Amino acid sequence: MKSLVQNVNQVTLEPLLRPVFPKATEILFYTGNTLSIPKLTKKTNKNLTEEIIEYISMVLQKMRIEMNEAKFQNEKYVKFLPTSDETSVTSNHNSTTSGNEQLSREDLKYSVKIFLRSLDPELLHQTINTVLNQLKENYLESIMISLPNSGVQIALNEFLPLWHVIEDYIDKQKILSAGVCDFMLPLLSDFYDSCKHKPCTNQINLNVCCAIPEDLNKYAKEHNIQLLTHSDPIDVLNETDFQGVIQKYSHEYDSMNWKPLCIVRYSSIITKRGIIKTKGFFIYSKRELRMNKN
Repeated sequence: MKSLVQNVNQVTLEPLLRPVFPKATEILFYTGNTLSIPKLTKKTNKNLTEEIIEYISMVLQKMRIEMNEAKFQNEKYVKFLPTSDETSVTSNHNSTTSGNEQLSREDLKYSVKIFLRSLDPELLHQTINTVLNQLKENYLESIMISLPNSGVQIALNEFLPLWHVIEDYIDKQKILSAGVCDFMLPLLSDFYDSCKHKPCTNQINLNVCCAIPEDLNKYAKEHNIQLLTHSDPIDVLNETDFQGVIQKYSHEYDSMNWKPLCIVRYSSIITKRGIIKTKGFFIYSKRELRMNKN
């Protein structure tokens, strides 16, 4: 099967003679409100991975066109953040809709799903802070945690430190409700009995489990856990695709050893009307520099 990178519109670029960000060990892509980017909203039927690859390609292509070779040369943490016009819809609660309806923060509901490819609690803590800071929000209505391998191989003692991070934000009223993904029995019941703040939801991947098991359904009803379904990829963004899209628009050295650790999808809806107002992604990756550049 062809790499997803090859499906992005091809652009002819001259080979680079030296790396763009040779010292970088961290990289963040933040899309801002993708609904305000016409190039991304024209295409339909893309899955989550394809959307993310397309956005990264668009950002790196723009970087090459506007090439400032000195910009990232000494940066250890490279951040690709949206321009102000791409975030204007996100940060302005007092804006009006097409029907001239005045909106306040109370009219909006922010939902966030965090796809973790690491079990490091500090990474989760940093991710939530980044989301709150970039969205310029004091709190989020709901947050979902999706773990590696769809949660099926996660032990309770591995997951609880992550949930303790969530509970701390709930205590501070920065997260109003939280849930998990792909928790089957008995993991869900063991987790429920072990935590202070109980999960409100449990999302089940229909690509893995074609029907919700009866015992899980019964347990969820008895404990007031809402069972939802999703069709997100098991591995939203792997090393091969991430490194491939970077290499396409930069130097080979720039693409080496990157490991995507966290992908965030967020949206806000107008609660009274169920209309999506904003939608976007955060993609965070790290690497170890193990070799000298040529």
